[in-house]
Amino acid sequence: MSVENSVQGKMDTIQNTFLHVQDIFFESADWKRHVVELESTDIEFRSIAYESASMSIALEDLKQGEQLTHWLQFLNEAALAHATQVHVGLGWAFSQALKNPIDYLTELHPMSRYRVLDGYGYYEGIFRRRRSIVNHLKLQAEDTVASAALDQGIGRSIWYLNKGIIDDAKTMIEDFAPDRHKDLWRGLGIAIAYVGGCGEGLLHEILLKTDSYKTQLATGSVMALVSRDSAKYFSPDTELACKVWCQQSAEQILELNYSIKSKLDLNAADAYSNWLCQLEKTFGQ
Repeated sequence: MSVENSVQGKMDTIQNTFLHVQDIFFESADWKRHVVELESTDIEFRSIAYESASMSIALEDLKQGEQLTHWLQFLNEAALAHATQVHVGLGWAFSQALKNPIDYLTELHPMSRYRVLDGYGYYEGIFRRRRSIVNHLKLQAEDTVASAALDQGIGRSIWYLNKGIIDDAKTMIEDFAPDRHKDLWRGLGIAIAYVGGCGEGLLHEILLKTDSYKTQLATGSVMALVSRDSAKYFSPDTELACKVWCQQSAEQILELNYSIKSKLDLNAADAYSNWLCQLEKTFGQ
């Protein structure tokens, strides 16, 4: 199987997993009935099943009012191991429902809230391509961290839109204003490392083609690894991306990440931005 087919195969598995869970929740929005099935998903992309469930639960909450009652129950009672993807799924719901996610950020933990914007940006990139990719428009946010997270999500969508072809993805990113490139490349790094399917040779090639954004690419791979660690699955593909782009093992990277977090106030409003800044300083090239 060619590298391109391997990446596309992984993407197909992710899409099929997401849609399968959507079908389940279409029949019933009671998440407690479906946890066993979510847990039966193959561990490599089990977090994607939780992301899909998160979207469905949040949409149902938004239909009933402005509170995220059932979504919060799902997160806290069943899905903390997949918290990153569950917050991303919430972003999908906000985008589909045309709700401004900024209005909800203060209700969410500081270390996770900006992944909601990541999910929102991803949805915009995939399903509102003319607006977000062709015309480069996005939700306006005075919060610069939120704005960066939106572009990170758009960057993730660019890997999927270009079916794992790095030259096409790079061309798409370069069409954006230069001040958005860092966040787009970080998002691309997350997607490449999380999806997998790239061999060592292609990972080296991608690193060379990032030009001055190697730090963002490496940071993205670390973020993917951290979410994998939370879900208790060390994907060989994610580990390989980290090894090539960060020149360190997964164990070394996670130890550094734990050290970084131990020195931060993770409940502070700026916890996420401080964490991201420290990751870039630690794994910058």
